[in-house]
Amino acid sequence: MESSPQATSWAKSLFATLPAPRSAAEERVYGEMQRLMIRLLVPMAVINFVNGLIYSAAFLQYVGPVRVAAWFTPVVLFSAMQLLSARSISKRGGLKRVSVKLLRKSEVSSLFLGVVWGASAIAFHTEDQLANLFICIVIAGMTAGTMSILGPVARVGSRFLLGSVSVMLAANIALNTPFAFEVTLLALSFTAALIMGGLRNYRHVFEMVEQSIQSEGARERLADAIESSNDAFAFYDANNELLMANARHRDWFECGEPDFKPGEDSVPVLLDSGRWLMRSTRQTGKGGAVVVHTDITALKTRERELIEAQREAVEADEAKSRFLSTMSHELRTPMNIILGFSKLMTGKSKIALSPDDVREYADNIHASGTHLLKLINDIIDYSKVGLERLPVHPVDLDTKGLLSEAITLAAGFEDKVAAGDFDVGISPKVSKLHADETAMKRILINLVSNAVRHNPEGKKIVIRAGVDTDGAPFIAIRDFGRGIPEEKLEKVFDAFYQADGDFDREHGGTGLGLTLCRHLARLMAGDVVLKSRVGVGTTAILTLPPSSIGRPTDRPRASEDEDDWVGPASEASEGSDRDVA
Repeated sequence: MESSPQATSWAKSLFATLPAPRSAAEERVYGEMQRLMIRLLVPMAVINFVNGLIYSAAFLQYVGPVRVAAWFTPVVLFSAMQLLSARSISKRGGLKRVSVKLLRKSEVSSLFLGVVWGASAIAFHTEDQLANLFICIVIAGMTAGTMSILGPVARVGSRFLLGSVSVMLAANIALNTPFAFEVTLLALSFTAALIMGGLRNYRHVFEMVEQSIQSEGARERLADAIESSNDAFAFYDANNELLMANARHRDWFECGEPDFKPGEDSVPVLLDSGRWLMRSTRQTGKGGAVVVHTDITALKTRERELIEAQREAVEADEAKSRFLSTMSHELRTPMNIILGFSKLMTGKSKIALSPDDVREYADNIHASGTHLLKLINDIIDYSKVGLERLPVHPVDLDTKGLLSEAITLAAGFEDKVAAGDFDVGISPKVSKLHADETAMKRILINLVSNAVRHNPEGKKIVIRAGVDTDGAPFIAIRDFGRGIPEEKLEKVFDAFYQADGDFDREHGGTGLGLTLCRHLARLMAGDVVLKSRVGVGTTAILTLPPSSIGRPTDRPRASEDEDDWVGPASEASEGSDRDVA
């Protein structure tokens, strides 16, 4: 295995002063060395003391107590210092960070202890050559044991090796110990083997630490990527217990974990919050599951919008088709009347006409022309409103005059009712209105005409003008016709839409009247709404902004019919209208 640059650099300076950590890997290795040294303080102190005691006892009879005491005293002192250091570190709760100073002291202490053990070759030297060889064996054994224990802390072990072996070799050479040359060669090879083993251990530890740091970095980057993901990520064990989840998952499923099945792929999920998610589940090799939820709310919203747009396009196309069908009838009928009666009135006709016939035909032609004009006006006004080219010029208007004109024109258009078929009540608070005259006339004529068209004979159309609870003026027009289903109350405001084709064909109309009314009302910051019940009738309510109320009239009430209504517009037609609203 190829050594790392840091390990090679460290090996070159094996016997130099320990440098400060230059990388995260070195700092991690230093930390492990420091923790190992702290754990070994007590065992090393005990081993050092016991081995020194046995060693001293063995040579006491050969060299005497003085030389034994001179050698054994440093051993005892060193062991005591190790025990005291261990106790001090334990009281402080251990070391919180790497201390290069402590590691350097450990190296110096190890060198000193190695010198002490190597010096036993001098302190215990005798004339007995067998005893001298035993000394070399003891020193070598002690060195080998120390290097074995301190394998991961190669620098500290190497210091002990250097001190013990160098002093032992110097003593054997100086004292001319037999086999000194052979012992020297063996010691050198022994030293080289131990140093190489220490370096190999260090490289192995260093590479393991580097791999651990790289793995941790990869895990941290992966965890950061998962945490920063826009998708909800979760990992479950074989029992579906959550092991890991990112912030998005915790946010979306804060009320409980999702109910998923292994192997699910692209399953849409709707949360209680209204958020749409796409769930994908993958099983792991050990029976767990990885579940990913992707937010597809925007896609679902877009999908709904496209479906709605398609539906509206189809409805618009159908409405236009209905409009063309209706217009073909509405235009053809009066044109046929005009052409037919005008032809009879020309001199080319062979039928003799009395003055009464001429008047009748002229009335029919006039009525048909008026109807055509109304249709054309509806179409022109709708085109102007659609292009936003219809100007609005508010002026002071007389409410009674507006309603009277609308009733007269509507009665004339429909030729079904007289002015006496209306029940009209106007509050003095809205006797004057500030609004666009043309828009108001078009709205009221259309609404009154609709009421006349659908109201059955024998029933009076109810019209009330007043102020609602918000201070806004309103005009409510109620008929007692068939009514409109609730689901169609808004659709009838769409251009060309007719609530019931057969029903509207019976009563005529282009399907533009209510559309124009609402557009014109909104141009004046108001609105037109319908309230209806099938079989009871319909109330059309024109509401204007509070600023539309003109200067109050100075005249007193003209009659008891002019009640001062203040309340919801839906209640403007007294008790009978509440059934509708």
